[in-house]
Amino acid sequence: MAPQGSAPQIQAEQAKQKALAYESFVNAQSDLYRISLPILSSNAEFCGQNTRPATGISAWNIYAVPQEYRQTAQQLYGVGPTLMVQHVVPNSPGQKAGLRQGDLLLSINGRPIPRGENATKAAQQLLDAAGYRQIEITYNRGGTKRVSTLTPVQACDYPVLLDNSSAINAYADGQKIVISRGITRFANNDSEIALVVAHELAHNTMGHVERLKQNTMTGSLGGFAVDALLGAAGVNTGNQFSRIGGAIGQQRFSIPFEQEADYVGMYYLARAGFPTGQVANFWRRMAAEGQASIDMRSSHPTSSERFIAIEQTHAEIQNKKKRNLALRPNFAN
Repeated sequence: MAPQGSAPQIQAEQAKQKALAYESFVNAQSDLYRISLPILSSNAEFCGQNTRPATGISAWNIYAVPQEYRQTAQQLYGVGPTLMVQHVVPNSPGQKAGLRQGDLLLSINGRPIPRGENATKAAQQLLDAAGYRQIEITYNRGGTKRVSTLTPVQACDYPVLLDNSSAINAYADGQKIVISRGITRFANNDSEIALVVAHELAHNTMGHVERLKQNTMTGSLGGFAVDALLGAAGVNTGNQFSRIGGAIGQQRFSIPFEQEADYVGMYYLARAGFPTGQVANFWRRMAAEGQASIDMRSSHPTSSERFIAIEQTHAEIQNKKKRNLALRPNFAN
């Protein structure tokens, strides 16, 4: 007879695997935040009125974690009722001010942050009230109270959200950007993830959703009930393991919209400091995943068309760099 574990052994192993899965998601969330914020801040001028101050800090407390993961969050990260720094983006205002993961946030500009369920909302309101002025943050690190000051930067107000789905999928709906775990696993490096984020940001900044509605084109936008906000918010709700409220959103933009998003997105990528020379290979690998995309159009250009267009856009960007020209899409005002 094959060996079988006891019920307690199986339960203990289940707890370990759940903890590993949760830690993996939190790490992926941190990576996406780190990759996304430079794109959102470097291209704020293209987002019109849809901007907000960004500190490069995200925060959470135990009430921002789904009930089934609270014990895991306490054990792994020491999360409790006090708002705690969850992620700090390198070279962001928060990092330059010296804040670190695990710092307990006590007050903003002398106004205390309450503990409990309203902590994240209260902190966000205090940050919004401060705007782009210098902010004084009081926090506790290792039992010692500290004070740091930082000045937020302007960033696009299109939060980049991580969905825990294994599907290779991403979408923008005019208000946010959603990237699946499938995308982050499929991508070979940060630049490829950034390419997807920049492409989706371009959909939002170019008004494709509104133009889609005006043109009465059909499409399914949405499908997510996302509970974790990453991106330009500064301090976020930090909730983990987004609940999917339906099928993964599958938007149906027109081929010209997709081509425009590819083109503009490459500029957004370059402006954020990511290399653009090898990212076209993303589409070669995508073709290997779904070979029909190589020579068959649907709602998107073929993967071969996208590869060539992205390579040509890279050459255009390099030419502008050599000539010390502004990195702006040719049709942007």
